[in-house]
Amino acid sequence: MDVTTRQVLPMLPVLVALAETGQTTAAADILQIPQSTVSRTLTRLGKELGVPVVERHGRALRLTPAGEALVPHAAAAIAAAGAGVEAVRSREAGARGTITLAFQSTLGERVVPALVKTFLQEHPGATFELIQTSRPRCLATLDEGTAEIAFVSPLAERPGLTTLRLHTQPLVLVVPHGHRLATRPKVAFEETASETFICMKPGYGMRTYLDDLAATAGFSPMIGFAGDDLATLRGLVSAGLGVCLAPRDPHGAPGCAEIPITDPEAVRHIGACWLDQPPSALAASFQALLRRRGRRLTEIGLRPHHG
Repeated sequence: MDVTTRQVLPMLPVLVALAETGQTTAAADILQIPQSTVSRTLTRLGKELGVPVVERHGRALRLTPAGEALVPHAAAAIAAAGAGVEAVRSREAGARGTITLAFQSTLGERVVPALVKTFLQEHPGATFELIQTSRPRCLATLDEGTAEIAFVSPLAERPGLTTLRLHTQPLVLVVPHGHRLATRPKVAFEETASETFICMKPGYGMRTYLDDLAATAGFSPMIGFAGDDLATLRGLVSAGLGVCLAPRDPHGAPGCAEIPITDPEAVRHIGACWLDQPPSALAASFQALLRRRGRRLTEIGLRPHHG
């Protein structure tokens, strides 16, 4: 291995993170480092190679042709190193056992199953215990030691907790067919002030988003029904009993129209979190999977599909 290769190896994850996310902020989130470190590292990488790997467009960094040429090789090197680490961990007794995940109901249909399936492909001896509950209970299971990793939205930011952002998903207004807003291409949330809302119970993430959006728009939402399952809420909307704030339904919403909301705050941030303490070997492997592939698997799980 020559000197240049030894120098650039530690910087390759930063290049790959920028290539995957397209943003220095998102790359910093993945790597859990300051945004300024991302920029400095990529500048230093270019100096080591003798050719810039990024260039500035306004306030953003974009890959140069040299950077784009390096990305697939850098990704392959990182994947090979990760596979080696996982191979070592899989030989440990701790790599066999049970890991407990807590998650909110809206993530239970496709996101959590995709993550569990991928993990079991790498660790066939592992088993899972799954806790599907509200956001406050998800966080409480970490504090109680019941769960090792929790998937929540909104994200949890507090001392003693590591949070990894996995996806940002636009929210929509769900209305019944024939509703006054049903044919609109988009809607400002303040236009819903007179509507009756069908929503999640207090403590659920989607209820928090509703209350916050309404407060920003200057009104208090009128609640017709409150439940703990989005599918049921959509059914009540299709019956003409009110409107609902929700993430886009990947299956489509029978009897309903989903209207994009113009407010920039009308998004939900989905992430994984765990306590800042030494994890079990199994939990460490799952955390590694989330850092390597969690964003991509979450995006696929939330993507609309047909059939």
